[in-house]
Amino acid sequence: MGTRAAGGREHGAAPEVGAGILLRGPFTGRALRQQAYLVSSFFGGFVLLLWMIVALTVGSTLALFVAGLPLLMLAMVSLRAFSQRERRRILNLTGERVPAPYRDPRPSGKWSARLLAYVSEAATWRDLVHLGIATTLGLGWFITIVTMWGIALGAVSVPFWYSYLPHHRIPLMHVNGSEYYVSTTTGILTFASAGFLFMWFTSPALLELATRAQTGLGRGLLGLSRPELDRREEALRATRSQAVSAAEAERRRIERDLHDGAQQRLVALAMDLGRAKSKLKSGSEEDSEAAAKLVAEAHEGVKLALSELRDLARGIHPAVLTDRGLDAALSALAGRSPIPVEVDSALPGRPSPEVESAAYFVASEALANMAKHAQASRAWIDLDYRGGCLRMSVGDDGVGGAEAKAGGGLAGLGDRIAPLDGILSVSSPIGGPTQIIMEIPCEIPSVS
Repeated sequence: MGTRAAGGREHGAAPEVGAGILLRGPFTGRALRQQAYLVSSFFGGFVLLLWMIVALTVGSTLALFVAGLPLLMLAMVSLRAFSQRERRRILNLTGERVPAPYRDPRPSGKWSARLLAYVSEAATWRDLVHLGIATTLGLGWFITIVTMWGIALGAVSVPFWYSYLPHHRIPLMHVNGSEYYVSTTTGILTFASAGFLFMWFTSPALLELATRAQTGLGRGLLGLSRPELDRREEALRATRSQAVSAAEAERRRIERDLHDGAQQRLVALAMDLGRAKSKLKSGSEEDSEAAAKLVAEAHEGVKLALSELRDLARGIHPAVLTDRGLDAALSALAGRSPIPVEVDSALPGRPSPEVESAAYFVASEALANMAKHAQASRAWIDLDYRGGCLRMSVGDDGVGGAEAKAGGGLAGLGDRIAPLDGILSVSSPIGGPTQIIMEIPCEIPSVS
């Protein structure tokens, strides 16, 4: 149910238990982390389990009087926080990422609506089942670790305390009325060494098995279920198809713009220069003047071709976007628009280049469509970041009526951001105003 984190096995990922690990016993860095993980799994789970029992019992009893609902809400928040912490602990210990299966990781709104969102999630009840089973297993692992260290410390200290036993001997077993015991110094030292070596060589494998069982339980119950995995696989297929379609549409657009614009102008430029060359060969004054005129026209054509190539490059990925970021690129885009455009941006930093490029493309195409069809007197771009999501709104005060039809330009914008898990919505009633809203989940490191 888990997925391997990018970059392969991370620090702390499970190694094979080989001879080198066995020789170092329970004192390797990994063995100590495993022991801390298993012991904390029991104590943390035990405390939360007691709290959940009390909160669910009291909260359900008082729910009829409404007073118990906040207690139930607090219990659900605590359970989800514990599960999220367990996913991080599994990642830190094994290097394997357990994706959260929640439809809404952070429900918002009134507390009653939030409580309903928590309770209606199947993943919430899997979290509760995981808590009960993990705490029960954690008790077993805690007893195992205490026993392991008890054997080690008892074996090391045998020479110091065996003399206080009755008859100064260590009883081993009774067989058919006969008692077997250890009483000699050699026997005591052999017994102590055997116990200590047994613990030393078996504890790494035992800890590895216990850790894999506990983390496997977390991956199975805290990760995605099979139906959820199937849905995500289907969504990935759809976004992959959308990405291919968007790339193909972009390629065709570039080819069309090159063929209809710069290529045709360069062909005409080559013909003009050829005619000018022919006239210069004649040497007559009249032909020289005509050649100079053709060269002047060719010069203007070169400037127009360069302008068209620059516009084409801006539509793909302008230099200002790479150098100064999305804020500056949108301001430059607004400055070239035939419609007055207001840009309001409040970003704490720069998102990834892929997100910046997608957002710029959406804004560029939206403004181009508004200039062609909206009959607007003003437009605006609002850009902000909240809740782990980049949100951009592009709007105008035009005539409205824009629709995201299949195969249309607005649908193409949705295909462009779909591979980034982005969402595009269009509001454009007849008579206006038109508003195109783009949301892309991403991380933006804050600039200190």
